[in-house]
Formats: sequence, structure tokens, C-alpha cells
Amino acid sequence: MRIVVTGMGVVSPIGTGTEQFWAAATNGVSGIRKITSFDASGQRSQVAGEVAGFDPATFLSAKYIEQTDRFTQLAMLATKLALEDADGLDTYAPERLAVSMGSGMGGFATFESAALRKFGNRPIPPFTVPRTMANSAAAWIAIKHRIKGVNLTCSTACSSGANAIGIGLDLLRTGRADAVIAGGAEGCVLPLTMTGFEVLHALATGSNADPARASRPFAKGRDGFVMSEGAGILILEKEEQARLRGAKIYACLAGYGQTCDATHIVMPDMSGQVTAMKGAIQDGGLGPESIDYINAHATSTPLGDIVETRAIKTLFGDRARDIPISATKSMIGHSIGASAAIGSIATIMALHTGTIHPTINLDEADPECDLDYTPNGAREKNPRTGLCNAFGFGGNNASILFTTLE
Repeated sequence: MRIVVTGMGVVSPIGTGTEQFWAAATNGVSGIRKITSFDASGQRSQVAGEVAGFDPATFLSAKYIEQTDRFTQLAMLATKLALEDADGLDTYAPERLAVSMGSGMGGFATFESAALRKFGNRPIPPFTVPRTMANSAAAWIAIKHRIKGVNLTCSTACSSGANAIGIGLDLLRTGRADAVIAGGAEGCVLPLTMTGFEVLHALATGSNADPARASRPFAKGRDGFVMSEGAGILILEKEEQARLRGAKIYACLAGYGQTCDATHIVMPDMSGQVTAMKGAIQDGGLGPESIDYINAHATSTPLGDIVETRAIKTLFGDRARDIPISATKSMIGHSIGASAAIGSIATIMALHTGTIHPTINLDEADPECDLDYTPNGAREKNPRTGLCNAFGFGGNNASILFTTLE
């Protein structure tokens, strides 16, 4: 039984909708700008990947807007786009449809707003808790689209979206669902959230005057990741049922690997990353020699990019230098729980179109990052298999394997 992707929806700093997102990605467009959603003059990091022109009133009623956090609204738009792309799921019974969502931070915009109101002796809105809870995006997707099957939320920091997609794969394989809406969403371009990452020395702070250059995965002199927001949603189905309803098929979701470093709460460990990638490949019935492309986690942190490079070299050996790699975050920044969901869409589109998008801002690579990162220009390579990596705080590592139908 093969599991296939029949619809995709993305809301990102470089475009809303797969067509717009992919055109910008292959052209190496940066979506990093000076922050506009709040006064960031007091922040050490004053740039971010914001979704420009996002207006929930164009697709949600006033009631929905009042009761939902920004991350939920981003998720709901991505879901709407994915369902439209898949031509709907009306052929399935509502009880056989599932939602598997990932978010590392949940409704933090609501949380920060409520905290400010509390300390300012102002009343807290009645929907503060429902807006804040991490499972609110999955719940509202189910309510909006009458999805009555399994409804799950995965919160494993930066690997949340990847694990949510992997859980979707498991739900279909085990027969607990006939189709799954799976992905991730995050909306935490926020002062408190960013300050928290700043004190960990995790954010880029040296490019406030040149935002488009701020996210520099694998580059010499990179100084941290750029906070971002967005959502990515996949529609997953069993191939036989997808073909019966005449759905178009983008790719197969072939494998999923997940590990925990069990070593440090924020520092990455190479062995856990190796095991996650190896697990995804084995789960898909393949070997390392079969991998044609890697969409790297590649946040642009000094340590993280080196550790991921070493992990790839350890698993693939001498062949690692022949595998094209690219970092979607070089253009959109790091959207935490949404990052691997958006990265999965980039991986699928690489297989679907034959084009690998570039890693931008890679004029001079870190000497310890010495692989083929597809620097600064897209490449026609026609990959047949692709890995999407996601490594998060808590030592949570996830890797997803996608393949073409052939």
C-alpha cells in the first residue's frame, strides 16, 4: 500500500499557494524583511519572515476570527488551499477523515497579548484559552470542514510539522483513516518569543540593516536563525482510493524516521540525526544510495548547520558530496513547527518539477560545511527521491522520505 500526496497548501513569507511559493523559491527570492507587525526597535533581532498581506477576513467569518489565534488562521488558509488543490475529500465518510497538525508554540500571539493585558490591569478576552491551546488549529480545521475522525496535535518544537506528517502516514498505514490533513503552522513573530530566543543567542542579529541577507544557512559568518511564520498542509491518501476518485498525485510519502537525542534540551546531537534519516530511508524500503535530494533543516545557526552536515556525511559516506541539498529557510526563515511542513512541500515540488531550489546567501561556505548546498541558483536534477529533515529543541529529530510514483 502506497500513501500519496494529492493536495498541498502553503502560506509563507515568499508566497501564498504552492504556485506562488514555488516560483519564488526557485528564483531565490528572500521573504525576510524588517518587522512590521510590532515595534521591533528594542529587539536585538529586528528582521523576520512575515506573511505579507495576510487578511483572515478574506476567508473567515468574524466569529472565526474572534475565536482563533494567528497560527490557527494561517493553518486554516493553508488547509483551504490544500483541499481545493485536492478537489475536496467529499467521497470519504467524515469519520474516516483525520487531522494531524504540528505546532511548536501554539497560540503564542494570544498568550503574549493576554499577558500584557493582565499586567496592564485590562480584561482578558473570553476566548483566550481556546485561542492559546496548541490543538486549536486542528480543532478548528475539523469544525470548519466537518472532519470527525482522528484529530491530533504534535508539539515537538521545530520538528512538529514533520512528526505530524509522519503520524498521518502511520494513521493511513494502520487503517485508522482513509485520508489525512497533515502539516504544521506557527505564528510567533512576537516580541516576547523573539526575546526568549535572543537570550539563547539563537537569532540572527547582525543583518538588521540588510534583512534579505540575514538567513545564511551553511555560510561563513552566519549568526543565527531568522524568526518566521507560516503554514504548510498536505492531503494524504491511499493510492488506490486516490486513483478511484481521480485525484492528481504529486508524490508518494514513503517513509518516516523519528528519534530523540536524549542528551541536551537545545544542543543538537549528530547520532540522533543520522538515525532519524536512516530510519526514514529504511521505512521506505530503500537504502542510502537511493537518495537524490535532501531538504535540510539548516536553520543558519553556527552549530546546527555543522552538525547536520556531519550527520549527512556520516550516513551517506563519500556519496554525500554528490547529493544536492538545499535550505528553504535561507529564503523564508525558521517557522518553527511549520518549517518541515513547508520544507516538505519544497521537497515534493522538487520531485514533481525536477527542479531543486537554491540555498541563497551562500557566497562563501563555512569550511566545515563542505557539501553541495545548491548555492544561489536553482538546478535541474530530476530527483526521484527526497528527504526532508527537521531537528528540534528537546532533541527531537524527524526525517520524511518522499518519492516519485515511478
